[in-house]
Amino acid sequence: MICLHVSLLDGAPYLWSELAGGEAPKVGTTDLSGDPPWYPYDPGGACLQKAIKPVLPGFRVNKQNTLPVTLWLPSRGSRPVRSFLRYDDEVDRRYKIRIKPWRTMARPLDTEELIWLCSIAEAQNGRGEKIVLGSSVTWIGAVWTCVLDIVVGENFLPGVAEGEKGQEARWIPMPDNEQEAKIRKLGDSMPGICRCLTLAGEKPPRYSPLETAKNLVARMTDHLVRESAGNAKDRKPEEGEKGFPSIHDAWIHALTSQDPVIEGPAAAVPEFKNQVDQWQRKLVLVRRSPFQFCLRLHEPDTEAPKEKEPLWKVEYLVRPKADPTLQVPLSRLWDPESPGSRELQKYGPDVREYLYTVLGQAARICPPIAESLESKDPGGFHADNEGILDFLNESAEKLAQAGFTLMLPSWWVNKAPGQKPRVKVKVKTTPGESPGGFSLDSLFQFNYRFCYEGEELSLEELEELARLKSPLVRLRGQWTYISEEGIKAAIDFLRRQKEGALSGREVLKMSLGEEGEIGGFPIEGIETDGWLKKVLDKLKRGEKIEVKNPPEGLNGELRPYQRRGYSWLDFMQKTGLGACLADDMGLGKTIQTLALIQKKREEGEERPFLLICPTSVVNNWKREAEKFTPRLDVLVHHGSDRRKKERFQKEAARHAMVLSSYGLLTRDIDFLREVSWAGIVLDEAQNIRNHETKRARASRAVPADCRIALTGTPVENHVGDLWSIMDFLNPGLLGNYSYFRANFHRPIQVWKDQEAASRLKKITAPFILRRLKTDRSVITDLPEKIETREYCNLTREQVSLYKAVLDEVEEKIESSEGMERKGLILSTLTRLKQICNHPAQYAKEENSVPERSGKQSRLFEMLHEIRERGERSLVFTQYAEMGRMLQQSLVEEFMEDVFYICGSTPRKRRDEMVRLFQEDRDAPHIFILSLKAGGTGLNLSRANHVFHYDRWWNPAVENQATDRAFRIGQKKNVLVHKFVVVGTLEERIDGMIESKSEIAEQVLGKGEAGLTELSNDEIKNLIKLGKEAAGD
Repeated sequence: MICLHVSLLDGAPYLWSELAGGEAPKVGTTDLSGDPPWYPYDPGGACLQKAIKPVLPGFRVNKQNTLPVTLWLPSRGSRPVRSFLRYDDEVDRRYKIRIKPWRTMARPLDTEELIWLCSIAEAQNGRGEKIVLGSSVTWIGAVWTCVLDIVVGENFLPGVAEGEKGQEARWIPMPDNEQEAKIRKLGDSMPGICRCLTLAGEKPPRYSPLETAKNLVARMTDHLVRESAGNAKDRKPEEGEKGFPSIHDAWIHALTSQDPVIEGPAAAVPEFKNQVDQWQRKLVLVRRSPFQFCLRLHEPDTEAPKEKEPLWKVEYLVRPKADPTLQVPLSRLWDPESPGSRELQKYGPDVREYLYTVLGQAARICPPIAESLESKDPGGFHADNEGILDFLNESAEKLAQAGFTLMLPSWWVNKAPGQKPRVKVKVKTTPGESPGGFSLDSLFQFNYRFCYEGEELSLEELEELARLKSPLVRLRGQWTYISEEGIKAAIDFLRRQKEGALSGREVLKMSLGEEGEIGGFPIEGIETDGWLKKVLDKLKRGEKIEVKNPPEGLNGELRPYQRRGYSWLDFMQKTGLGACLADDMGLGKTIQTLALIQKKREEGEERPFLLICPTSVVNNWKREAEKFTPRLDVLVHHGSDRRKKERFQKEAARHAMVLSSYGLLTRDIDFLREVSWAGIVLDEAQNIRNHETKRARASRAVPADCRIALTGTPVENHVGDLWSIMDFLNPGLLGNYSYFRANFHRPIQVWKDQEAASRLKKITAPFILRRLKTDRSVITDLPEKIETREYCNLTREQVSLYKAVLDEVEEKIESSEGMERKGLILSTLTRLKQICNHPAQYAKEENSVPERSGKQSRLFEMLHEIRERGERSLVFTQYAEMGRMLQQSLVEEFMEDVFYICGSTPRKRRDEMVRLFQEDRDAPHIFILSLKAGGTGLNLSRANHVFHYDRWWNPAVENQATDRAFRIGQKKNVLVHKFVVVGTLEERIDGMIESKSEIAEQVLGKGEAGLTELSNDEIKNLIKLGKEAAGD
């Protein structure tokens, strides 16, 4: 892997790289010129270009666009310390860390390229490639977000600044107070690697982090505004022209051109710069002053006689930016010796110059302020209703845009001008109806009342407000703003229509707090009664759902939390709503779902359920159904000889459940959608998170009364993925995707809008049930150790190799005897187990991509889920070469180190890895161990997942390995995952172990050598390839 860094020099970005994986190279050497030594972790331009191509297509790194630079980096002795420190890096602790110069090749970036790189970091597109993005890139992404905020807020000015080729036209950022604070925080949080670069190696860089951050903000702001202004296509004066008509025209041209240099007479440009600086001075003074000018609106005195016209007051205040709680009325500052003046002088000496400047600016924006300045020692102004409305509508926003702080009543700030009355909806249900009558498309009759600020308004009160002919009214003792047009519209609406109809979908959204409208009026809330109220209350408070008894046909016991989950699924199904069961891995989503399907059959449901899952777990579901619900007839729709069209429809109707994969859902959707399904269940529902994929569209196209999504990942944390899953479960609940993107996805993901996030959670929470192993209501129900089988399929490549080995040894077994036969059987078992692990292990290849192995694909799926929750895993294999391949693949997949111990690992390194895994917060989350080297003598209790990737046929050896995690000091429940490839020797030997029969004890007690004592027919039956082994 290669780690990319961006360092800054006077705001200019330089890209360089370092090796973040592999063996540590030799230390660089100083050449005879006396330059610093070459950075030993520089991967070289060719290697960098090859690795970066998939991540940044079109980006070029070559000799022509790179130059030598000096990096000032922490070093120990003669070796630099890598930023991406590996667990196996040898640290020479005899030397203290010192900053030393190292030479490397760097690629200067223009601003467009830098923004491109930041967008890759934001989208995490480097995941799975051979590139990892350093902390400097993430930090620059945060700077870019700040710049976007500055430009969107139009907080910039055109100016003139000294450049490399002379005076240049620049767009200069003028951040407001909040943005200025963000820039200071960015300076404080800047990674040291951002300012480690110089072009020469004589002295280390001395510029401050804040200075570096401000230079980058200035550079990015200029680029973004210049691009937004629409480049002037670099028009130059044509031949024969003396130049631009004026220096001002040359400046305007340079502000929108790729070339910022101002073309003009040598003497005229400096003179023009002085004029621009003078023009900017007053605004710069306001923005960079340590003070803020505030205007606070006071409501009329409630004790004033009603017959008198109410008077509003706008008061002028000054406060220091460093202490916004100190607010001094302007009327107290005209005397320089007053306590208020002396207090403000602590924060800056130019308070009086600031006051004269800001009052002059405010007066040009707001006429009442200009009139107030005619009085002695002005401290504000008064206005009647009409005057204050002019101030609020005409001047307030302009003053805020100019940088003034306004303190206005909440009824104006929180309510948009022109606010209409809101509607309270009362839904009527018919007595005697039941929750079974509810669906998203049901129609419900309703009536409504208008209200404002939560207070209901009768028709008579609305008519009284209309007679006042003023939007500023005192409503039940409180001043507020209601538009005259809104009041008249509400009166007209009430006179025309007093009742209406809503769909179940709309009722559901309103009850969960989603914003909506009726007749153009925003909805305040919804009231329900009868059975509908009970249903909606249960949805919003799921813990009140009645806990049901398990179905009679369930062959197993549901733990208390599983009974609650099964009962919740049953309630959601009967209510006609889709449900997402998102329990933590190992909590039994499978048995809860099977219990529901069994219950539906016992209640008389004759139509089948369709269960879609990844190919890697089809056999898991089949085995679990055989174990827990043996009365359910299960059809596996899988393989090239699967039934299709009418034949499939007839066969499906004879079964309680049809199992199939996402791949076949897409391929066979034309006839799957023709079946009358009782329900559709999506296991690992994160597979449809991209709503534009064929599988997502196909899942939504299957008609079914009941819709269930199962996932172990916290779907509520992935805003962009949530719409697809929720639209599968309850179509239209979150609106169409464009609505969802505009109202939830972008506000939450881009603008970090907490109010939007809260609304989304409120709407979706009733349809998601997620319990964690750490929940108090769950952890007391769980055993300390949970063992599960993960049944996997073979890929086509694995099937072909497995068959080839069987064909090769079939005749040899018949003709061989004695030691030759034993050797043949043992070598055959080894070869077949290697094929089940990965074709690359069998063929002794380096290419161990997960897609070539059903087992490895399933391992990666599970590790992603575990890694996302921040938990740690041990992976045991009996083959050292398989351990090395897994380590390499996992490092590339997760972009982090993976520990590995085998028989050749030195004791010192082994002990260090164990210590780091147990104690270090930043240690890798995955630890691979060979069964013999890591099976005994280690304490790895920080892991709570144990994977047996390939099986050791002596259970005692496996149990010893499991005990590396399940031992004293373990504070979590341990999940043990034993991988078994169906239809192969792995499944049959696993069956022998589980049966605990006398023959199993005799044979497997001796390990694999005991299998050589079986007869030829028994051996052939043991290793044969079953039809169910093949995947899609």
